Amino acid sequence: MHLQFLLIILFSFLLFGCSSKPLAPVEYDKIDRKLSYSKDVKPILDKRCVSCHSCYNSPCQLKLESFEGLDRGATKALVYDTRLRAADPTRLFIDAKKTEDWREKNFSSVIDKNLDNNESIMMQYLFQKELNPQLVGNYSPETDEISCVKNQEELEDYFDKNPHKAMPYGFPALAKNEYNILMNWLDNGLTNDTNKNVITKFEKEQIKKFEDFLNNPSIKHQVTARYIYEHLFLAHIYFDEKSGHFFEIIRSKTAAPFEPEIIPTVFPYDGIDEKFYYRIQKFEQTIVHKTHMPYKIDDKKLALFNNLFIKTKWNEKPYMPSFDKTKAPNALEAFKQIPADSRYQFLLEDVYFFVNTFIKGPVCKGQIALNVIQDHFWVAFMDPKYDLSVADKDFLEQNLKNLEIPNQLGEDPTLYSTFKNLGHKDEVLAYFKNKNEVYNKYYKDGLKLEYLRKSKKDDSILTVYRHFDTASLHKGALGDTPKNMWVIDFPLLERIYYSLVAGFDVFGNTAHQLLVRTHMDRLRVEGESNFLEFLPKNSRQNYFNSWYLGWLAQYITIYTPSNNETAVEYNTSNYKEELISKILKYTNTKEDKINYVYNQDISIKIKDSYKNKEEIEEGFKALSLPNKQSITKYFTDRDANTALIKIELNNGENLIYSMVINRWHNNVALMFKEETRLDPNKDDIDFIEGFISSYPNVFLIVKQNEFQDFLKAIKNFDNSETCVKNISKFAINRANPKFWEFYDWFTEEFRKSNPLEFGLFDLNRYYQNAIEE
Repeated sequence: MHLQFLLIILFSFLLFGCSSKPLAPVEYDKIDRKLSYSKDVKPILDKRCVSCHSCYNSPCQLKLESFEGLDRGATKALVYDTRLRAADPTRLFIDAKKTEDWREKNFSSVIDKNLDNNESIMMQYLFQKELNPQLVGNYSPETDEISCVKNQEELEDYFDKNPHKAMPYGFPALAKNEYNILMNWLDNGLTNDTNKNVITKFEKEQIKKFEDFLNNPSIKHQVTARYIYEHLFLAHIYFDEKSGHFFEIIRSKTAAPFEPEIIPTVFPYDGIDEKFYYRIQKFEQTIVHKTHMPYKIDDKKLALFNNLFIKTKWNEKPYMPSFDKTKAPNALEAFKQIPADSRYQFLLEDVYFFVNTFIKGPVCKGQIALNVIQDHFWVAFMDPKYDLSVADKDFLEQNLKNLEIPNQLGEDPTLYSTFKNLGHKDEVLAYFKNKNEVYNKYYKDGLKLEYLRKSKKDDSILTVYRHFDTASLHKGALGDTPKNMWVIDFPLLERIYYSLVAGFDVFGNTAHQLLVRTHMDRLRVEGESNFLEFLPKNSRQNYFNSWYLGWLAQYITIYTPSNNETAVEYNTSNYKEELISKILKYTNTKEDKINYVYNQDISIKIKDSYKNKEEIEEGFKALSLPNKQSITKYFTDRDANTALIKIELNNGENLIYSMVINRWHNNVALMFKEETRLDPNKDDIDFIEGFISSYPNVFLIVKQNEFQDFLKAIKNFDNSETCVKNISKFAINRANPKFWEFYDWFTEEFRKSNPLEFGLFDLNRYYQNAIEE
């Protein structure tokens, strides 16, 4: 009898002892009115949820920029993953249209009331935050193991183990009115009252003009339309800066006046067997900064398209290029019938946009791709008149084989084809040799500064900042003299675009991503080599070697300096810094008033007080000078790259600056173990007025009469308890009860400062450690 009783106890423990605690029924205050998704619910989702749930890095692929994303729900499938075969893409609005189609792709609902007590998963995630609002430990939505629950059992198990990880994940709970609005709508509403395709009369007229141009049946127009589409498929097109409306170009089954119906393809150059039309449709999702790339189209731009492509005589009789995936990604060859000068001028007209596509799209994070570049560098461009790949009609034609890109293997290359196509040393050496010879033939006296493009649109020089696995692009020369600089010519610009943007598939297999990453090594060296050609011949190899410290980096990196001498005259032996200074002057690019210190012997002490903006910026300069602060030696992880600083002046006004940490790399030639090539002792900080990066790591609030304490806290930081306390009093921790108040303030200031470029920040990389205050 005793044995039977023990067996019953043991069986009960095995069956029920490990079961999770049942979830309590949700509670909320009833609202006695009909709620609107567009007016009541979406504004809350935009303010409190989209900051993490947008783009491919959305946890569980739960995208909340639109009702359709909320309705689609979540999945356990990873976008960023190591895989032998390419995954089926899951692009919202493209790869499935109906809810049931997403269910077949293993997306589960977060809003259907399919739990016990007639509740939805989202309702419980919000309610659990009300029960357990405190934050405990570290939170990193992109790297934490989040279970992406799909049923009652998984949800109970998740909260049994993670009671402090409800939504908003790792941030304070919603305000009571926000919580009640969402809960009432989730329980009683779920209707979508979004009024779509609301555009102005002017925008309708402009859309018709552009669609008529793209769909003109002449072969010249059709080839031109294909070229334009392949370059603008990620663009947020706008016709009217004041309307706030953005549009996207698609290939549609339907012609105007019918509703556009997108034809899904992996790449923009994929062939389509059926008849299609280029259409312009309104972008209906919330704009997030990490994917927002505005592109203006107006009558002037259409006239430019006509002049560059239609009225110009082509190199060959127009024909539709092949859609073969092994040929189409090599745009230099696919569109060789169009004069190189036309194509290059098309790219240069909006070069900030096109370089931004390298930086922002088509992925939302990419540490493997981004560890191919320095943390801070400037980019200049060859003038079309002097770029011999444009001016010499035979040069490109003769080097097309040397300029192929690995994307021609598609999104799913085999292991054999991958290893066969790594490196291409012979083609690299042949291209360098041919290029050096043709430049020596035309420019026997060497390259002159006048061979660089000089623009009136503040885009002669562009600044690239890398922020670990993201990056940002800015007009002008921000920061101090960079370690190195790129000069981009037409074949380099086109190949980077087709390698990183048009020909890159985030759902591709690991081999596809490996090939693109290793090819970027070659493209980076090309940009650096073009810059080095403006330096004295005998200095180039030494400069290059200083950028590639370590025997392995120098062994695997192919660089062949030419024997051509430069035509630039130098007054010092500090050639690189002098050249960059000359480039700034020649292109009329303003020097960074805080961070740029070329040829100046500066020593700035921290003052006892700061009376105005000029003095405050002088204080920042004290920390931006080389080796003038210690904090970068201790904050070296992925969450320590950019900070947004609000300085509250005594007169009630505010100043906004970004603090950008530039990591020193001994080289960027290797893909793995990046941490072994960092040298925190050589890191520096740039202080830039305004907003840098889509991913703020921390908000800092500094009162004017405490500014000197803030500077000292950064300058003297040594990771001691006292120093951590000194810097923490300025930082807004993710557990700060007023966190959302500060987030809203920075968001609104960003909107006011640049309405056209504005998009919501991403908080996935906000400083992880939650400290209860």
